[in-house]
Amino acid sequence: MNPDGISRLLDHIGLRANTFYAGPLCGLHDFAADEGVGHLHVIRAGAMRAVQAGHPDIQVGEPTLLFYPRPINHRLDVDDTVTADVLCASVRYDAGQENPLTQSFPAVVVIPFSGLRRIEPTLTALFAEAADDSPGRQVMLDRLCDILLIQIVRYAIAQEWVQHGVLAGLAHPRLAPLLIELLDDPRQPWTVDSMAARAHLSRNGFAQEFRNVVGITPADFLTRVRMVLAQRLLRQGRPVALVADETGYGSQPAFSRAFIRETGMSPSAWVRTLAAGGR
Repeated sequence: MNPDGISRLLDHIGLRANTFYAGPLCGLHDFAADEGVGHLHVIRAGAMRAVQAGHPDIQVGEPTLLFYPRPINHRLDVDDTVTADVLCASVRYDAGQENPLTQSFPAVVVIPFSGLRRIEPTLTALFAEAADDSPGRQVMLDRLCDILLIQIVRYAIAQEWVQHGVLAGLAHPRLAPLLIELLDDPRQPWTVDSMAARAHLSRNGFAQEFRNVVGITPADFLTRVRMVLAQRLLRQGRPVALVADETGYGSQPAFSRAFIRETGMSPSAWVRTLAAGGR
């Protein structure tokens, strides 16, 4: 993995955790997909069953992290005779739910504490902060959950769980430097030929390797990177003409056509939907 790969990717998608519960848990607790967020459950002690739509139940009998990158209906089922010690956080992305990270991960990631190196200091600080009521508590909890999410990404790559997608590409010796450049500066007039040259591969060999590893064509990846950047800029209130320039499109009409193809609506309509709480 290129040492800057994860940092660039997480900065690109704007990952943000928000802690909303820390303490004892018993009985049934449902988390709905229509909330539009992913979830991180840090199970410090106790046993439970995690039930998720369309996937096998997960029995948790030791301290474990459960990470749901995308919105999914799921339930934590703690037997009435026991109490679990749990911290729960929602996970949002400035880039939207369909982004390079969520597209690389399975629906749920299960990691026992024992499998993560260097996790203990983070967890100690996290639960100490949860038990305290000092100023800045919420911000501290959220930032510590951000750190946990980065550790989860590292672990998934180290365990070779990610065979396809952008995370797999960032672990590829020839594709990684190119992917970082595309994430850093998508406004450049990239072509398949220039991307292949940067990866030190022939045009055909590059196109095939890129699709095999990342799962989409180089042109489609560049478009998605540009659209993610465009949505972040639009969220910040930037004018459409400026966004068109910052994302590498020669004109506002060209940008609008590409945006409509990717999202099904014009940039101005997307902003109105965002303002109305639709995204």
